[in-house]
Amino acid sequence: MPRPPRKFGYLLETWEKIKQEAFEILVDHARQRKTITYGELAGLIQTAEINPYSYAMSGLLRDISLDDEKAGRGYLATLVVRKSDGRPGPGYFKGVVSIAEEDYESYWQAEFERTCASWAEKK
Repeated sequence: MPRPPRKFGYLLETWEKIKQEAFEILVDHARQRKTITYGELAGLIQTAEINPYSYAMSGLLRDISLDDEKAGRGYLATLVVRKSDGRPGPGYFKGVVSIAEEDYESYWQAEFERTCASWAEKK
C-alpha cells in the first residue's frame, strides 16, 4: 500500500491546515501592523507542532508567499522576524538578488508597509 503524500513530513491535509492557520495569524498581525517572531508563530499554530528554525517553517512561509504573489498581495512572510534582531532571516531575502546587501533594510521596510496596507484594506 503506497504511503500517503506528505510535505515536510506532514500529511498534505495537515500541511494545508497548518498553512491556513499560519495565514490567519499573519493576516491578523498585518492588520495590526505588527511583526511576529518565528518562535511565536510556531507557538500559535495548534494544528501540529512545527519547529521555528526548520525547513518546514521556511517552506510554510514560502508557500504562503507564493499564494500572496498569485493573489497580488503583500508578502505575509515579511512580518516574520528573528527574536535576536527583529529582522527576517536570510531565507527571506533569498532570491532578491537585484538589491545590494545594504538595501535589505529599506527593501524589508517597504515590503512591510505594502503588506500591512494591503491587508488593512481587506477587512
